[in-house]
Amino acid sequence: MLNPQLDRRGELIHLLTTEGLPKRHVQRLLDEARGYARVAETAPTLSAPDPATSVPATPVPPTPDTSVAPCPVFLSPGDDREAYAACATRLSLLPVALDAQAVDAHAGDPLAQTVAGLQPGVLVLRHAASGAAHCAAAHAAPGLRVLNAGDGTHANPLPALALVQAMLNAKSDLTNLAVTLVGDVRHCGVARSVIHAMTTLGVPEVRVVAPRTLLPEGLPQLGVRECGSLYEGLLDADVIIVLPLKVEQISGALLPSAREYAHGYGLTPAALAAAKPDALLLPVGALTPGVEVDGDVAAGLAPVQAQLADLEQHLRLAALRLLAGDAP
Repeated sequence: MLNPQLDRRGELIHLLTTEGLPKRHVQRLLDEARGYARVAETAPTLSAPDPATSVPATPVPPTPDTSVAPCPVFLSPGDDREAYAACATRLSLLPVALDAQAVDAHAGDPLAQTVAGLQPGVLVLRHAASGAAHCAAAHAAPGLRVLNAGDGTHANPLPALALVQAMLNAKSDLTNLAVTLVGDVRHCGVARSVIHAMTTLGVPEVRVVAPRTLLPEGLPQLGVRECGSLYEGLLDADVIIVLPLKVEQISGALLPSAREYAHGYGLTPAALAAAKPDALLLPVGALTPGVEVDGDVAAGLAPVQAQLADLEQHLRLAALRLLAGDAP
C-alpha cells in the first residue's frame, strides 16, 4: 500500500503524520530544524547606523528576484497561523490566509472542494476532524503539498518532533531511554505522533499512564506499555511527557472529576522522585496547576515551554522549506 505522504520514489510530498513516516524523513526534518536553530544561536544583532558616515554597519541584503512569483503557503485558521506566516515570510514564500468557511468541518464537504481548487504551493491545515489532513492530501490539486498542523485527535507531527528534539538535546541517544507519557493519550494528536516518532527512532521503552478511559485501543501493537499506577509509570523514567487534560470536554463518563484525576495522576515533586534524578519533564501545551501538575512543578516549566516553542518554530521552517522546495 502506498504511503500518501510519499511519491512513488519514496520522497516526501506531504507531512500528515509521523505514523509510517520513514526514519530518513524524520531525521531529515530534525536535521533541517537543527540548522535553523544554529542560525538563531549565531545570528548577530543588527547594529545601528554609524553616525559618522550615516552608512549602516551591517550589509544590506540583496533585493529578491521579483521575476519569479513566490510559492504560496495557504494558512487555515488556527492559533499558530501567525507563526506559520512568519516562517513563510522568512523563507521568501507568500503567506495566504484562508477563510474559515473554506475548511469548516461542519459545512458539507468544503475541504475537498477547497484543496482541489488551490494552485501549487503548501497548505498548512489545522482542522477539527480527525483524518482531515489525509482527506486534503487525497483531493489536493497537482503540486499542492499538505502540512498537517493538527487534525482533531489524530495527529500533530511538528510539536511531537519538537519533543523528540528536546530529548535529543538533553539525552543525545534515544536508544537507551525509558519514556513515560502521563495523561490523556486518547484525545491528544501530539501524543500519538510522538509515540510513532519515538518508536521509529528506536526508543526501546515507551510507557503510558492514565485512567483507562483516556487511553486508546491497540497500545501493545504500537509497542507501548500501559502502566497500572503513576508510580509504576514513573519508576526510573528518563523522560516524562505530561499531556493536557481538557476537563470541560471529557468530564462525566470518561473522567469523574479533575480532583480525582489530580489525586491519582497529578505530578508532584514526591511522585517525580520515582523517576531518574536527571529525568527530563516535557509539557505538551498549557497545563493547569493543581490538575496535571501541582504548583511547585508548574513553576519550573516556563523555560522548557519556551524551548519547545523555539524548537517547533524551527521545525515549521524545516517542513515548509522541504515541502515548498518540491512545489512547482
